Amino acid sequence: MTVYNEEEVQYCKWHSKTETTLACYQCGTPICIRCARRTPVGYICPDCLRGRKQRFEQARPTDYIIVASIALVLGFIANILPLVGWYVIFLSPLAGIGIAEVVWRAVGRRYSSHLWWVVGASLVVSSAPVFLLSLLSSIGSISAGNTWGVVGLIWVALHVALIVGAAVGRLRMQ
Repeated sequence: MTVYNEEEVQYCKWHSKTETTLACYQCGTPICIRCARRTPVGYICPDCLRGRKQRFEQARPTDYIIVASIALVLGFIANILPLVGWYVIFLSPLAGIGIAEVVWRAVGRRYSSHLWWVVGASLVVSSAPVFLLSLLSSIGSISAGNTWGVVGLIWVALHVALIVGAAVGRLRMQ
């Protein structure tokens, strides 16, 4: 970490009116505390951080199509889980982790910081038909005076939250 003398006044490269004594450990550019990102060896500027992230991005453009397709199909299949009752609490996270593993292996274990977004969105989209059917069923049962229809809607919402959360969490750990 480079620290400037207190006598020389340095200004942040991105905030030209902010005085600073910090500098990027990699390139030496003066940075303020708002721009600095802490690393194990010191502070790094946004430009060097962006370059560091780009070195790890390995996904190809076709990987996003593959990921979306697989997640949509497997997510649609996994949407039968809310029908098994309270087992959804245990089975939905397992299904989410399984989908994440299949997706990650299908793209050759190439890393991208955006793959998890595609998987999460695909799983939400694939659960839309089940959620809409459950919503219509709950509206019909509420109008008939039965409030148990809302429970089905809650199970589907819980399933979606658990499956998406597990899949996204697994892919972000890769």
